[in-house]
Amino acid sequence: MKELEESIAVALESRAAISRKLVRAWIQQADGVEIDALLYRFTKEAWDRVEPRLELKETCALIQRYFFRCIREDPQDGAALSRYDAAGQLETWFDHLAGMNEAREIVQSLVDSVAELFLSSDDETRRAIETGFLEHVLEQRALRHYFAHWAHDERLQDAWRHALAWGEAHPNLMKGLRAQLRAVQGDDE
Repeated sequence: MKELEESIAVALESRAAISRKLVRAWIQQADGVEIDALLYRFTKEAWDRVEPRLELKETCALIQRYFFRCIREDPQDGAALSRYDAAGQLETWFDHLAGMNEAREIVQSLVDSVAELFLSSDDETRRAIETGFLEHVLEQRALRHYFAHWAHDERLQDAWRHALAWGEAHPNLMKGLRAQLRAVQGDDE
């Protein structure tokens, strides 16, 4: 896997175009959270150099896989996000996708996948999903409908109730903080 890491690292440092075929091969060969961390960094820094472009579904599948691996595995060393950082980034990404008309199918699939991850996880992982992701999604009234079915599933309803209480008590907190941060960063540029 060292060769794969080096190949991705070289592409990150380069300014050259990268073939979609090569990126797809990297995605298929990635066998752990650290490689996914590099690929996630690649999506933020070099995705516009992939030619021809990857499809939105492919990109989203990679990002979801990375966030879910981090949430499940809770890596503490290296480039990968910790469990709670990944849950927070998952919320930011979900908010972004929910605002994209072309991502409706992806958003619904992500909603289903989060429920599956929650149900198949241990208590600590569930806590991270509830407090690092769901609470912040439910801060936004416009996003609550995506997870409203949790209120009617006895396996999910406690998490729903707790997260909704947080969301109602802290309306638009994280989205507002992100907007403030972007405004400050825009002022600095």
